[in-house]
Amino acid sequence: MLKILDIKTKSITEAKKEFSKIIKDTHETGEPTFIFNHNKPEAVILSNEVYEKLVKEYNELENKLFYSQLNERVAAGPGKLIPAKDVIESNPEHNPFTAFSDEDLFD
Repeated sequence: MLKILDIKTKSITEAKKEFSKIIKDTHETGEPTFIFNHNKPEAVILSNEVYEKLVKEYNELENKLFYSQLNERVAAGPGKLIPAKDVIESNPEHNPFTAFSDEDLFD
């Protein structure tokens, strides 16, 4: 299917022989090269620039998801925030942080 989509593909054998060329082409074009082993995709060679962009975008999406879920929980909650002190005092036996000072918890 990847060949139908006109995506660069190489076998492991080809990749070993042409590794420097693949790296150069990937850097110049920004297009990935898919490496196959027995006609199954095994790896992808990306330029560092593309990789860093993907990691940055992934982290941004993770943060958006976290804050979205946090906002949903706040909206679905009792409608008021409970101070941490009240939570800790409500059940200190099951709170693993009660033994820590504020300096240990917050730097």
